[in-house]
Amino acid sequence: MLMRTPGYPRPRSGPERFRRYAAIILGGIIALYFVIFAALSAGAAGPLIVAVDGDTIHVDDERIRIVGLDAPETYQARCDSERQRGHAATAYLRRLLASGTVTVRRQGRDRYGRTLARVYIDGRDVAAIMIRAGHAVPYDCPRGRCPRRIDWCGGRS
Repeated sequence: MLMRTPGYPRPRSGPERFRRYAAIILGGIIALYFVIFAALSAGAAGPLIVAVDGDTIHVDDERIRIVGLDAPETYQARCDSERQRGHAATAYLRRLLASGTVTVRRQGRDRYGRTLARVYIDGRDVAAIMIRAGHAVPYDCPRGRCPRRIDWCGGRS
């Protein structure tokens, strides 16, 4: 006579094991479907916004120059100090863009074909935030007449 030890399940037969494994696999497939659906929905929630440098962003394929500030250059810097400041400004802008809802208010185009726009994070002006943080200086062009840009390598030009 075979005695059963309390607390241990009885051995499963072939069809029972098959049904159990099939249920586990089906549950995994359904869970994977929901994970993929959630990831695709999150990606479709809004445009891809990337900081190119401290005063320029890409919104999907559109290149946007942020109005109201001038930040140090990163790619065409005139000295190593400007390049370092430019990388710091770019990193700060990237963190800023990731911190909330981005709103872009387009105002036209510049001579390089970029869109000129005011950019806001949760209703706060990005230019003002970058200036307050020390990563940019005010830069406005009233009636299309722009002042000289700052020389980040050693004073005003």
